[in-house]
Amino acid sequence: MERNFIIHQEAKTYQWSGECYLSIKSFHKGKADYEVKQRAYVVDQKNYLILNECTAYRLTIDSRETTGSFCVFFSPEFVAEVVSEWHSSDRQMLDQNPKSYGGLRLFERNYPHQGPVSSLLHSGRTKSEAGMSLIEQDEYYLRLLNAILGQNYQSQKETYRLLAKKESTRKEIYRRIIFVKDYIDANYREDLRLKDIATIGLLSENHLLRNFSRFFGATPFQYISQKRIQEAQQLLLQGETPIKDIAIQIGYTSMSNFSTYFKRMTGMSPSEFRKR
Repeated sequence: MERNFIIHQEAKTYQWSGECYLSIKSFHKGKADYEVKQRAYVVDQKNYLILNECTAYRLTIDSRETTGSFCVFFSPEFVAEVVSEWHSSDRQMLDQNPKSYGGLRLFERNYPHQGPVSSLLHSGRTKSEAGMSLIEQDEYYLRLLNAILGQNYQSQKETYRLLAKKESTRKEIYRRIIFVKDYIDANYREDLRLKDIATIGLLSENHLLRNFSRFFGATPFQYISQKRIQEAQQLLLQGETPIKDIAIQIGYTSMSNFSTYFKRMTGMSPSEFRKR
């Protein structure tokens, strides 16, 4: 493979493992599970995943319904050229030496669908379905990669919220906090322990608690509760699944706990929310 390329396919079951180009993974139908070393990601209609070149991963799709993917891969030569132009401008946004592409490491994480990258993924999928000319493809790859680099620059700025003095230390702590967040997103229905998720990020429990709250405005427990209640709201509005079954499905073993947290976060009981 020598050029950029797009994978725009549908499947109910699929497995692949290996490493590839710098890439962005998105799914407009269904979901896919990615394993990257000890990290786990669930990618669906609400988010997209960015992985660096040479990152080894395992992709699994196993669904009763069709899963639709739109994934873009950037060749190393193309990335090196674009990064070099970023360095040669007045905007010194990246720290890496453009002459050594191997030094470019974007923040690998699940990003929520919002902003320029999401808009370009949506328009790219639409254009791919209709068919793009070669020059249109060339422009699309440039626009998307520039949007990804700009997004990465914003993530770098977020690291300044950390207390560490060294920039390299701040970036590493940021990566580890994001690993934990993405792991929670994939496993929030499970009975997680603070010690276990701290291990995912190679952090102490106290370090995780302090820095997670600094970035996301909530402790890991509060973040898990938010994810569970958000899913409960969707399930309550979608059908007539018994409330007790919904509570179990999202990770609660006690109806009283589920009702308490649901009312605390929404201002009403699950049954009141369903009836509104």
